[in-house]
Amino acid sequence: MIRVRFNGGDCRPCPVREQCTTSSVGRRLTLRPRQEHEALRQARADQDTDTWKDRYKTRAGIEGTISQAVGRCGLRRSRYRGLAKTSLQHQLTGAAINLARIDAHLTDTPRARTRTSHFAALRPAELTLDGAK
Repeated sequence: MIRVRFNGGDCRPCPVREQCTTSSVGRRLTLRPRQEHEALRQARADQDTDTWKDRYKTRAGIEGTISQAVGRCGLRRSRYRGLAKTSLQHQLTGAAINLARIDAHLTDTPRARTRTSHFAALRPAELTLDGAK
């Protein structure tokens, strides 16, 4: 991979400057070998397919759970030393998140618009949120 960086003064007199790349930290280009570039383009194109988006929904749900564990329960750092105690902390944190979600479900606490609940699938069809069935 080759990274090229231009000074702002070098780019000002250029007649095709508007067609060039822009960046908040200056003008930069990253040049990759053709094979790597094609693989990157293919991966980006795959992200626009419905199959990829359906697969990504699972990861998005897991990312939300991890975010909740970090924000609410401080999971980023262990309170204890040793693998056994750290493992116990993670298990208790998971149980605490489950209890918090059950409480939110039973008290009809509004969820973030990006969240979907597995508990919502247990409701009868006419009681689903946003009129969806």
